[in-house]
Amino acid sequence: MYKKLLVPLDTSEEAECVLPRVKETVAAYGIPEVVLFSVIGSTTEPYTLYLDEEGAKQALERVAQNAFQYLEKTKESLGLKKVEVSSVVWFGHPADAILDYSQSNDIDLIIMSTHGRSGVSKWLIGSVAEKVLKSSSVPVLLVPALECKPSK
Repeated sequence: MYKKLLVPLDTSEEAECVLPRVKETVAAYGIPEVVLFSVIGSTTEPYTLYLDEEGAKQALERVAQNAFQYLEKTKESLGLKKVEVSSVVWFGHPADAILDYSQSNDIDLIIMSTHGRSGVSKWLIGSVAEKVLKSSSVPVLLVPALECKPSK
């Protein structure tokens, strides 16, 4: 049924809440391929406040390298056997990048967490999960970040 799973991660604990569900879903459906996916901003503008243009480009490259290393460590910690797991870093707006990648790379299912923003925070920042859910042409499984937080 599902052959290729996309797992967007942003290095936050909330995003990592999805990892146990990824393992369960891969086992339950026998999914042979998983893509761990991270998106970073494509502009050097935040870095030009402190660096020249060349330094800003190098800083952005380091951010991309760090994101890739994070995905590689996450791949190791997943410990999925007999599953092809790849790490992909893209530049751009998170929701748009997730949607574009899923459409152009034969993704069958997206599993991602919600960060639980509400009110003004959601209005100012927006909800990546909500946009992906509403705009995706493939099924999206959302895992509430609350599942990771210990109950009091």
